[in-house]
Amino acid sequence: MRPEQILVVDDEKRIVDSITRCLTREGFRVFCAYDGLQAVSLFNTQKIDLVLMDISMPGMDGYEAMARMFEVDPEVLVIIMTGFASVASAVSALKQGAWDYLKKPFEFDELIKTVNNGIAQRHLIAEKQFYAARLEASEKKYQYMVDNSPDLIFTLDETFCFSFANQQFETLLGYLPLELKGNSFDAILHEDDRCKLTRLFQTDGPPTRELSPGCNIALNLRFKKAGVEENRYDPYSAFAFMEMKASVLTSQDIKSAHEFKGVYAVARDVTERMRLEAQLRQAQKMEAIGTFASGIAHDFNNILMSIQGYASLVKIGFNRESEEYKRLSNIDEYVHNGAEMTRQLLDFSRKNSRQATITLNINYLLKTSAKMFGRTRKDIIIREELDKNIWPIVVDEIQINQVLMNLFVNAWHAMPKGGRITVKSQNLVIESEHAQKTGLDQAGDYIRVCVADTGTGMDKETLSRIFDPFFTTKTQGRGTGLGLATAYGIIKAHKGSFQVKSSPGKGSIFMFFLPAVKDRAYTDHVLPLTKNKGRLISGKGRVLLVDDEKEVIEVCKEMLEALGYEVLIAGAGAQAVSVVQNDVKGIDLMILDVVMPGMGGVQTYDAVRHLNPDIRVLVCSGLAPKEDIRQMIDNGCKDFLLKPFDIATLSEKIESVFSA
Repeated sequence: MRPEQILVVDDEKRIVDSITRCLTREGFRVFCAYDGLQAVSLFNTQKIDLVLMDISMPGMDGYEAMARMFEVDPEVLVIIMTGFASVASAVSALKQGAWDYLKKPFEFDELIKTVNNGIAQRHLIAEKQFYAARLEASEKKYQYMVDNSPDLIFTLDETFCFSFANQQFETLLGYLPLELKGNSFDAILHEDDRCKLTRLFQTDGPPTRELSPGCNIALNLRFKKAGVEENRYDPYSAFAFMEMKASVLTSQDIKSAHEFKGVYAVARDVTERMRLEAQLRQAQKMEAIGTFASGIAHDFNNILMSIQGYASLVKIGFNRESEEYKRLSNIDEYVHNGAEMTRQLLDFSRKNSRQATITLNINYLLKTSAKMFGRTRKDIIIREELDKNIWPIVVDEIQINQVLMNLFVNAWHAMPKGGRITVKSQNLVIESEHAQKTGLDQAGDYIRVCVADTGTGMDKETLSRIFDPFFTTKTQGRGTGLGLATAYGIIKAHKGSFQVKSSPGKGSIFMFFLPAVKDRAYTDHVLPLTKNKGRLISGKGRVLLVDDEKEVIEVCKEMLEALGYEVLIAGAGAQAVSVVQNDVKGIDLMILDVVMPGMGGVQTYDAVRHLNPDIRVLVCSGLAPKEDIRQMIDNGCKDFLLKPFDIATLSEKIESVFSA
């Protein structure tokens, strides 16, 4: 650490030398000058902490030298040395910026004391400058952070009017911070959110919360955007949805400590997150509805397949000009329209509002949901263990269907290679001591539904978060993380409860409880139903027909036989492989359904081609994932036949396969 540096200026060398010796003994480093010009030159080249200077000097006097020094360093301390007769001059120098003065002659003790006081003052000035610079830098840093924060940062006075608002108010909402100052906070809120904050910090009576610094309060508020009119069809257009944290500002005065002085708050814009959540909820709903639509379309196609197939068989016996032929052609037309309806079902997508509750048998929903889901994942076997005397429940059918489909979809993802789902229903009388353990609000009559899978299962950490919104164990793009959260919310809204049991590698069991109404009658259920004209081409050969639907097998067998083919039948993929393996006469064509339980169409195709690489295969399905069909065609499948179809279309496709 360097010693303090003092500049001694006097035109009398004797005085300069004497002062220099004294100050040097005290540990100061001394620079000497004998006139004002020399003093200014030294001051400009050396870092001087304090100046001892005589006023009356030839040439440049002390006043002018001091003025020039102040131009270089306004904070330098100058101690004037003056004779008794020049006291007035010293006072004048003090007015011009000198820090102190010494009256000649002076004692060395007085000199040292005055110099030490000056050096101490210099240290205080330096320290003040240091902390002032730090404070300024800190203020600039935090001002930058406040102005560039993505969040709204603001303070309100005791009347809940703005006293400060950051720049983000203009960016997010269109309000200039200066325009907000003095205006009421409630003025920029949605009318339903006004007074929420003031009620929490009320001061005209017992406070609703302790008015103490650090007491954070979280609020969800809607902030109105400046100059934007509300759109009833778009809740996000005129308002920004904000998550706000607020804390109380209290008086710093000891006499009025803890007196309410206002609020400081930070609000984060979650509008886009809210919008995405709504979209994700809609997407999840569409996933469930889409699964329903797929199953319904599959059932309709089987019905239409039988109608169109038999109608086309009957048409063979009539002349094209006959009334009977025309009537049968009308049936073809209606079947075509029905097939279009099934395709529209798959494109079905709309927001589904809550319907009125009905009294129903949960077994009905379990059977229909399981059947519809089973159409889309034939590699998953669904086993039903349903109580035939199950009690009625009063529910929103669509929402409970959504719960079931979410559970089925969850099991689907847990069993990528197929497996088994067991669906159970059961009546339960739950006593008071067990209601709380079950998660129910009260004792009473309940039905319990269990959906168990043989999937991968879950560990304890996953199990603890399974109902958290946006929590998902699926790969990106395969799940929203809202399915089970939505299902949980629906069951709770029906005054029921949810339970889950699972362990890694042992599958999962999802159970939900719903209040039963034993004295209510069930609400009746009413359930709702391509066109191709061409020449009939007969043929010969042995055809293996593979389909898991009995009605499709029957009508297709008759059409093939009417065309002149010998028909072999397989009701499952494994059975088809067995037929090919044991056949000795040779199979000319295999008509293969894509979606089947157990061994699906793709696996069946691969197994059959392994046994007979030259076998011709015609893919036939009413509903199948596009990638499955594309994979089979890429691997050598000859063509694809979409259900429902008539005998003419079938004959043309077979001819196309044989002539390829």
